[in-house]
Parts: sequence; structure tokens; C-alpha cells
Amino acid sequence: METLAGQTKGSTTVIKKRRTSMLISAIVAAAVLAAAATWGNRAKSMDYITGKVDRGNVDVIVSATGTVQAVTTVQIGSQVSGTVSWLGADFKSRVKRGQVIAKLDSAILQAQVENQQAALANAQAAVQAAMTDIRDQDANVMAAKANQDATRVARDDAIDLVGRDRNLKDVIAGRDIEAAQATADAADARDQQAAAQVGQAQAALGQAQAKLDGAKAGVAQARAELDQAKVDLSHTVITSPIDGVVVSRNVDVGQTVAASLQAPTLFVIANDLSNMQVLAAIDEADVGQIHQGITATFTVDAYPGQTFSGRISQVRLNAQQQQNVVTYSAVIDASTRIRHCCLA
Repeated sequence: METLAGQTKGSTTVIKKRRTSMLISAIVAAAVLAAAATWGNRAKSMDYITGKVDRGNVDVIVSATGTVQAVTTVQIGSQVSGTVSWLGADFKSRVKRGQVIAKLDSAILQAQVENQQAALANAQAAVQAAMTDIRDQDANVMAAKANQDATRVARDDAIDLVGRDRNLKDVIAGRDIEAAQATADAADARDQQAAAQVGQAQAALGQAQAKLDGAKAGVAQARAELDQAKVDLSHTVITSPIDGVVVSRNVDVGQTVAASLQAPTLFVIANDLSNMQVLAAIDEADVGQIHQGITATFTVDAYPGQTFSGRISQVRLNAQQQQNVVTYSAVIDASTRIRHCCLA
């Protein structure tokens, strides 16, 4: 019995060991199967896609910020100083070329015009006086020449008389010959005096002509100053040089504008707000990839969700530096018309 029991006890121990080995093998087999399934799924998800080799374009994306503005914008200023007396345009007003959009007080400039008109009248009167003086001096010259002709004839007659008396010196007394010679000398002196008077009259005539030329120059100067005063007076009426929309108004009625150093800006008028351009700031690291003619797309904060297209028309070489950041300006002409808020 003891031996059987011992054998029985030993057999029981062998059976327990075999069950333990079978359990470990099953666990290992399950782990291998799970790893194989996971590897198969991973390999399946990393499958490669094959395709035909072909040529294509590589798009380079350059991001930049900028401002949308009108293609043509004109600043309207004043060339004269004065007080704004009337305004004919306001923000978002549509204006036509030649339309009056503002007026300045013209009282001072009107007085200047009248003053220059009086100066012109005085200059014209001086011309008339110079012409009258010329006529008088011309008459004096003619009278002096006539007197010279008369004295020359008398001188010639006296000289001829002296010659005849000398030929008859045997018959005529010497005293008579001396008297005739004295008469001839006096006639010659009067002739020289008449010639001097002719010279003086001609000199006076020349001075009168010079005065006339100066008076004419004064008329021309006075007329030029009058024209300038009229131009200044016309500048008190401000007109629009183009058709467009007023995007900025910088003055009010009663405000004084001073144009002593530079023309102050009264209005800013955009020619066409439906055709815009974008002035983008391109970083210096990306500007080498930008050139004229390439297509660009942009978005506007006022129109979320919309994308507009355009074409770069210009890359400006003038660099701008702000906070140690160097940028270059690129002009993008919008090929799609933008409905600007100012058009509403």
C-alpha cells in the first residue's frame, strides 16, 4: 500500500507539470497570433501607391500682408491761402471732372485783382505820355533841322560875300571886307549852334523812345501781375480733376488753409473703387521668388470666405525697414472686380 501510494503520489505530480506546460504553450501561441495579426494590419496600412513618372509644376507659396487700394488716387489741394467758405462734396460723394467741390473766401484776392488792374491802367497811361513826348521831341528835331538848314544857307551866303569882296579888294575898302568876314564867322557860329540843337533834340527823342520802351515793359509787367492775380482768384474755386469718389475730406467750412510752404490736401478722390490693387509687403527672404506676371490670390477681411485672384504687375526695388524687418512692395492688380463698401 505504501508503494502504491507513493506511485500514485508521483503520478499526480507529473500530471500537474504537464498541465502547466500546455497552458504556457497556449499563451505563447495566442501572443504570436496577435503579433502576426497586428503586423499584418500595419503592413496593410503602409501600402505604397505607384504611378507613372510625369513632369509638372511645383507651386511655391509666399504669404504676405498688404492693403487694398484704388489704382488711381488723386489728392486735391489748394494753391492759395484762405478760409473755406463752401463745400460741395463729402465722404463717398461721386464727383465729375470739373465739378466744383469747394470754395475759398475770395475777398482779399479780388482786391488784389483790382489793385493790379489799376497798376495796369497807370502803366498804359505812362505809355501814352511817352508817346506824346516822342511826338514833341520829334517836332523839336524837325524844327532844329530846319533852323540848321537856314543857318547853313546864311553861312554860305556870307562866305560867298566875303569871297566877292576879296576879289574886289582894290575897289572895296578893307573895312567892308572885314565886316563881311565877321558876318560870315557869325553865320558859321549860328550854323554850328543849330547843329548842336539838332543833336540835343535827337538825344531827347532817344530818351523819349527809351521811356516809351520802359512804359511798355511796365504795361507788360502789370498785365502779367494782373493775370497772376486772376489765376490766384480762380484758385479759390476748387474743382475735381477726375471722375471718381471722395474717399477723404480734410477740411470743414470756416477752416483756414495755409498754402505758404506746401499745398494742403483738402480731398482725396479715387478714380474707380471697383477696380482695385493690392500693395503687398514681401519679406526679403521671399522676394527672390516673386517676379512680374505671376498669379496671386488674396483674401480681404471685409469679405470672409472669399478668395480673389490677381496678377503681380510690379515688384518695387525700394526696400522698407520696420522694426528690423526688411520688406519689398509688390503691386497686385486684381483681375476680379471687388465690390467695395464705398460703392454701396
